[in-house]
Amino acid sequence: MIRLFKYENYEVKVEPEALLLTPFKILYERDKSKDKSMAKQELAFVYFMKDPRSDYQYLIDERDREKEVIIGLGMPEKWKPDSAVKDAMMFYERFKPISAGLLEDTRIAVNKLRELLRNIDLTEVDKNDKPVYTLNTITATIKQIPSLVKDLDEAERSLAKEIAQSDKVRGASEKAIYEDL
Repeated sequence: MIRLFKYENYEVKVEPEALLLTPFKILYERDKSKDKSMAKQELAFVYFMKDPRSDYQYLIDERDREKEVIIGLGMPEKWKPDSAVKDAMMFYERFKPISAGLLEDTRIAVNKLRELLRNIDLTEVDKNDKPVYTLNTITATIKQIPSLVKDLDEAERSLAKEIAQSDKVRGASEKAIYEDL
């Protein structure tokens, strides 16, 4: 898992080496302000949109996620990601572990099932006037929901554990006292 961004103390921290990578460097260098506030917001936008650790990942629809991230970051109302921000997002997304992609796909599938259950029309009939959705089909589907929820929750915890272990392997832990002596 790439550790170029991390969320700490209500702020997205950008590791200095991230700014050596062209897509992030472009965002940083084009912000001519002294405090680099727009660059920081755009890099935070990339993190919240694409990092599996982002609290916004529960929003399956990317347009919904985009709106909420923009609001959450307090970005200008009319701001939209331009090609440079989109390039940075695509670049960052390539560093996602396969397990994060599988979890994202699972969330999408579970969300589609949720939408299907919400939109079941019990009065809908086929060309032979037989119900499209039978009570047995609906109840069988509903009985599977608890195990789906449990499996999704387990997958999310497993990914969080994998990311935490990856952080330790890559040296994200703090040094012990006198370690440099």
